[in-house]
Amino acid sequence: MATAPTGEEWKNMESVQRSVDFTQYAGELEAARKRIADIRCGHAELRLTDHRGRPLKNREFSVIQTRSSFNWGENLWGLDTLLRHGFADSDRVRHYSRLFKDCLNSANCLSYWTEAPRNDGPKHMEFQGEDKLDNFEAQVNWALQNGLTPKGHPIFWSLPKAYPEWLSRYPMDTQWKFIEVRVRNLVARFKGKVKLWDVINEAMWEAAPKNLPHRFWPHMESLDNICEYIVPVMQWAREEDPDAQYIVNDYGMEVDSPGKHLQDKDGHPVTAKSQRDRYTALFRRLREEGACPDGLGVQAHTGAWMTPVEQNEIFDDLATGGVPLHITEFWAHTHHLIGAGMDPDEAHVKKAEYIAQVMTMAYAHPKVAAFYFWGDINESFGFKSDHNSHGIPTASNRPTLVYERVKHLLREEWMTRETVRTDADGVLRFRGFYGDYSLRTQTPSGQPIGIPFSLLPEHSGVQSLTLNAL
Repeated sequence: MATAPTGEEWKNMESVQRSVDFTQYAGELEAARKRIADIRCGHAELRLTDHRGRPLKNREFSVIQTRSSFNWGENLWGLDTLLRHGFADSDRVRHYSRLFKDCLNSANCLSYWTEAPRNDGPKHMEFQGEDKLDNFEAQVNWALQNGLTPKGHPIFWSLPKAYPEWLSRYPMDTQWKFIEVRVRNLVARFKGKVKLWDVINEAMWEAAPKNLPHRFWPHMESLDNICEYIVPVMQWAREEDPDAQYIVNDYGMEVDSPGKHLQDKDGHPVTAKSQRDRYTALFRRLREEGACPDGLGVQAHTGAWMTPVEQNEIFDDLATGGVPLHITEFWAHTHHLIGAGMDPDEAHVKKAEYIAQVMTMAYAHPKVAAFYFWGDINESFGFKSDHNSHGIPTASNRPTLVYERVKHLLREEWMTRETVRTDADGVLRFRGFYGDYSLRTQTPSGQPIGIPFSLLPEHSGVQSLTLNAL
């Protein structure tokens, strides 16, 4: 049997050595844009009155969206490094904060139990009893202070580099007590602040805790063994915060292993399709056991350049798991382009175009509920935050084309800004993207005023707003 790459090698290799000719898929992309308008937008009716309750008739207002209801985020690995090393008040962090919140609305806050011991990463308890959750709290507080939705990553990851070495001194039943304490303390401490979590990481490729000493990658653990540890972790998390959402997160669901035919320890082939089938079967099984997560996370950082057709087929496949889909750790490489002789600047243009395509197809799929990057946005404004380089991150403060392309989509193309006039009854009507808004006008003396409201799928009928300054 051929030697397979390790999980980290597989995720960091270029999975598809090809460049997508986007002109071939103009029809698919145009159809996706139409779906976005259908599924991400809704009709709003606002009845506007002044402080005496009189209708504000035939009056012009600016409708300005301030936030999307869809989470668009990036990880905070590099920011965590800066905060831990005393750079919280540095120009690097200030510029990073401005660029981040000017583009995105969510932040993936990291707290591994441990992560590749001896790495300078965002870790909770590399050494027994050494609690470092204050580091995670600093990320969460930074996100909240900057108007971002914090997401926690991950609660539990059954992988040697993320499983503290000191646990091996204890029998398995004692290890489970420590696992429970980790899960309960992490969720309880941030109840009400972190309302979205990656609860389990990479169960489809890794051994269950009891089988870690015998790990063989790819470790095709049985669904019985996977459920045996996911079910209690889900139970402990929900008992501590029943209002939070919990995502199971995994990789390798899009394309097959690069240049190799992966096999498990028994010689059975392992493909992206077979993993998708196992993954969706896991969610159906967890639902039967009363422990179904709130979302299915697909990391999407294989480096593959997929066509819009392939992307949509993968989403359709994963949607059979019966829960919303979350893109959790997307990245895109240009190794195959530069390796083939393309100028790096031209390759960056292609990358920006490809990322826009991926975002468009994801946003256009009715089952996709969130999209998180894993380095592409950080790096696109010069902030080197790749977890494989463990130095202090730096920031050039000069956004690249990737950043500007993403920002244009999120802050202009997929945000609503209109000037609308009320009718004779004081009712204002418009169609816009779901999210938070500000309705703005001026007082008789020319002072600007605004009143917040939201447009969400569950809203129906007419919302009544009173502008007390009028």
